[in-house]
Amino acid sequence: MNELIYSVIPNLNSAEKLVITTLEGMAEAATTPLDILKLTDKRKTFELEIHRIRLNLEHLLNRYRSDVDAILHAEGEHQGPQVVPDAQEADAIRNAVDIYQQVRAFQRGERRHPISGR
Repeated sequence: MNELIYSVIPNLNSAEKLVITTLEGMAEAATTPLDILKLTDKRKTFELEIHRIRLNLEHLLNRYRSDVDAILHAEGEHQGPQVVPDAQEADAIRNAVDIYQQVRAFQRGERRHPISGR
């Protein structure tokens, strides 16, 4: 639970900001209407994916609300329970981690775009 609260969610937030900013900048620099349309569509698709991930993470956090509150109150000193996410929650966690890893690879210059064609 600690990893979700103190790593996965903050990393997702950082990745989201970077991807949105990057895609918006690329769209502003694009020279053809088709490129602008593609980048705008990619941004909207990414935003929908982030929204889906957040809904599933919120569902997971709500199921473990008392444990989450205890972890937050203890400022990370309390590890909390081992969570058992349902299939959609587990998929959301995997996708959040994947997005962050793709963004990190982009930052290191290993990728041309911050996200794949999700």
